[in-house]
Amino acid sequence: MLNRQRHSFWNIIKWFFLATFIGVVVGCVDALFLKTLDGAIAWRNHIPVFYIGLPIFLYVIWLLARKAAPQAQDYSTDAVINKINSYRPIGLLSAVKSLVLSVFTMTVGGSAGKEAPCADAGAGIGSAFGRLFRMNLEDQRKMMICGVSAGFAGVFGVPISGALFGLEVLWVGHIFYDVMFPAFIAGITAFQVTTWLGVDYIYHPMNFAPVFAEQFFLKVLLAGLFFGVVSIMFTEVMKFMKVLFRYISFKTSPFWRCFIGGVILVLVGMLTSPLYLGLGMDGFNGILAGGDLQSPFGFLIKTFTTAVTFAAGGVGGIVTPIFFVGAQAGATVAPLLGVDATTMAALGLVAVLAGAANTPLSASIMAIELFGAEIAPYAAVACVISFLLTGQQSVYGSQRISFDKETEASVGPVDYERPEKARKMAGRKGLLLKTFKEMSKHLIPNPKGFDDDKDK
Repeated sequence: MLNRQRHSFWNIIKWFFLATFIGVVVGCVDALFLKTLDGAIAWRNHIPVFYIGLPIFLYVIWLLARKAAPQAQDYSTDAVINKINSYRPIGLLSAVKSLVLSVFTMTVGGSAGKEAPCADAGAGIGSAFGRLFRMNLEDQRKMMICGVSAGFAGVFGVPISGALFGLEVLWVGHIFYDVMFPAFIAGITAFQVTTWLGVDYIYHPMNFAPVFAEQFFLKVLLAGLFFGVVSIMFTEVMKFMKVLFRYISFKTSPFWRCFIGGVILVLVGMLTSPLYLGLGMDGFNGILAGGDLQSPFGFLIKTFTTAVTFAAGGVGGIVTPIFFVGAQAGATVAPLLGVDATTMAALGLVAVLAGAANTPLSASIMAIELFGAEIAPYAAVACVISFLLTGQQSVYGSQRISFDKETEASVGPVDYERPEKARKMAGRKGLLLKTFKEMSKHLIPNPKGFDDDKDK
């Protein structure tokens, strides 16, 4: 017993220093990336119709992604999740490609997010140091998870929920408790480093009294169902656009796939607003600050531009667009429910994230970190409802699922020893989606250069 306690004590000390080290390094990378991105966007904003070059730039991004260092293909969050879950290392070149190509994509007007490059770079850094220190595969995996948590925490200024997101997003129904301590240390450290280096974060504390009201609670329940539907819509549109553009590439060439996608984005920017292109932070920061909703269809337009961007070869994160979609959807439904638009936008931001990424715990805590403790009970309810409604769907195809939301509610417990079995038992809806996917694979062959996993 004494030996076991002594081992645990030294293990805590070891991972405290390792996680702190990872947090410092990833925090510095986060700060450098965020300042570079802000500078690039500020420079770009001086150019009229900055998105006009998207048809060509998307093809350039595709060429750089596929041809430059072709062995480094782990530059998406989904690829990183796959590598971590399969205990495989991630190269530093992949991290560099993720950082550079993401800045390129968002600067020229592609609808993408800023969290994936930081998380991917964090995983690459953790993997590199794990190999440098000659750790075993289990400890290398812990280092990568610490890097992902530090990346998420540093990019949005949410140290607790960011660290938890890095744990929760890997495997639905299973949280890696043995990595929780170093992940939190890495996340908190990364946040402190980015703050010290001058990165500014945007917080929107909600101004309402924390008094339980049954009428408002029922409205939150209805809103949670709506946000779940929005999450499903976002996920399915992403999948559909990928199949559609893969078909275009098969019938023509990768160039026309990128070019057609770029032309579509240019037309959307001209016919609606450039707000729905690029990083899109103003699309939800303005609403959360009390601004007016530009269009009741804003969340649909952003969903469309994000799906087209990734299907046409863009690189970047997907969480920031989810924030945009969720906040805009909340502000849209607020008048119908008779609720303050700012409050409903805050709930939508976290609830759509919970449903689309299958991360209800981290999304609920994120609501507290971004909007204050008063919103906690309502945010938690909206997040859980959205999460349960989405079934087995996720924006991350490599995410493992050992919890069948539909089966759990209808036929009893799930066989947790066989997570793949749980994935396949999603009921009639899951069967139809699976059938459609298989038909798509046969009817629309995958052309060379556009692999499923590498397209995300």
